[in-house]
Amino acid sequence: MASLQIKLECLNTVDSTNTYLKKQAFSGAPEGTAVVANTQTAGRGRMGRSFASAPALGIYMSLLLRPDCTADSAQSLTANTAVAVCRAIETVCGLTPDIKWINDIYLNGKKICGILCESAVGENGLDFVVIGVGLNVITRTEDFPPELRETAGSIYSETGKIVERGELISAILAELDKMYSLWKTDKSVYLEEYKKHCSMLGGFVTVMTKDGKLEVFAEDIAPDFGLKVKTAQGTRVLYSGEVSVRV
Repeated sequence: MASLQIKLECLNTVDSTNTYLKKQAFSGAPEGTAVVANTQTAGRGRMGRSFASAPALGIYMSLLLRPDCTADSAQSLTANTAVAVCRAIETVCGLTPDIKWINDIYLNGKKICGILCESAVGENGLDFVVIGVGLNVITRTEDFPPELRETAGSIYSETGKIVERGELISAILAELDKMYSLWKTDKSVYLEEYKKHCSMLGGFVTVMTKDGKLEVFAEDIAPDFGLKVKTAQGTRVLYSGEVSVRV
């Protein structure tokens, strides 16, 4: 089922693996090019947020894909990537993480992984997609910036497990390869598995959108990975926004 010829570049320090790999992509780097860094000086997440990248304690990696599809397929690729990373964590660590829509991965209520997919659009659809994965592996609570210690965690901080980063990198790349092969023919291939990991479903959540704050009931995940919610005005599907679980 393998579809990619992975060409892996390992760096000690980089500003951002996504930024670095996008430059390679614009210069013609082939699909399957991947970069892993020991640390990032300007790691990025969704909505322009920074991603803390403690040296030698996490996985900071990006993978270049050149899918033959339209630009509106990018969200499904992001969501399927979240499942692929969960599968790798399950295989290596024996853990079952949660997914917070759209693409954050949690353990014990703390974020351990963020996924950032960035794309460039050409005349005939997507030119390329860079999938970035930032996973806190053996990061201790005190290794996080003070402002993140209540919300961020790692595999180690939440379970006490010490995991070999190289083994987990290999597992993530293998799962991304498998996912990509299936996704090319079925954009919702991991939909049901995504729902099982999405513990926020069936509860009330707050969604910050560009139009303001919504208090909604998270009902389901649509086939295109939009969030199906119930509001006082009825049911609607959201495709962007920052979700927090109401307690």
